[in-house]
Amino acid sequence: MSSVYRYDPAEKYDEGFDYNELDTLTEEEVNAELARAWTSRGPLYQVFSNALMLDYGGPSFAKRHSWASGTFGTPRGQEPDRANGILYSTHTLTSYVMLGWETGIRNQFHVLRLRGMSKEQSMEVVFFTMHYAGMRGLGHTYRAVGDFLPQIAPPPRELPLAEGWVADPEAFKCGLDLTTRRMTPADVENLTNWYEETIGYLPESIRFGIKLHPEFVKANRAKWEVAIRTLPKQFAPWIMIRQNMMSGNVDGLREAVLLGKAWGISRHHIANGIANSCCFFTGFEGFHIAQKAMEDIWDAWDE
Repeated sequence: MSSVYRYDPAEKYDEGFDYNELDTLTEEEVNAELARAWTSRGPLYQVFSNALMLDYGGPSFAKRHSWASGTFGTPRGQEPDRANGILYSTHTLTSYVMLGWETGIRNQFHVLRLRGMSKEQSMEVVFFTMHYAGMRGLGHTYRAVGDFLPQIAPPPRELPLAEGWVADPEAFKCGLDLTTRRMTPADVENLTNWYEETIGYLPESIRFGIKLHPEFVKANRAKWEVAIRTLPKQFAPWIMIRQNMMSGNVDGLREAVLLGKAWGISRHHIANGIANSCCFFTGFEGFHIAQKAMEDIWDAWDE
């Protein structure tokens, strides 16, 4: 017997499926879904992957996947939230750089440009991700887009931003003395103050890093401070959420959520960023990480 999902029509997501019949699939629905996947004219992996689900996953699996992933999108009949598309594509780009999936990297450069992000801003995402993916991530990015990066055209529209998201390169800077590589007492004080004033405490990772290898902590922090320049500062904690969800780093995720909260990322976007990571990279087990990292923050968050 076919499952029936009853809802207000305004909740219909902009896909080619009829969600009133989750266990049936018509030829028209299949064609509409494949046509939608081909709309951006990027690499064809989305068409291929969707075709696999449609041909072999059966209507129940294919529709439920679309239904689940659609919870991060814009309900049909409402003005598209183009900022959402930018946010999720940014998460996807950083994930593919970390994983070294070059087809995906190329596709996200294409998708982000269509959605309003310049190639220079996409490279800011890559450089920020380099803190986690290293030279390997840059190598995969070059093989994905490096040969035609100079020819990528400017985006066809302005970059859509979530409310309150603004560029603020000075917000990253803690006041390091860049005339020397040595970690000075003033550097330690300034770095400590930045963390305490921004997220409320000095992470143990930074405290121990200063004890273990202070010159590296200073140099790496100096690089971290200039990776995001023209994008809104909120992209830094937004990317950190995905990176720490993928690596399972509880303390890192807590820092990312607190920095995002301090810099104005909404409770709604934090929830979507974590759930989207579970949808595509960690499964439900990712909520173990999030629960340990931020349940107390979430419960006390009055937005």
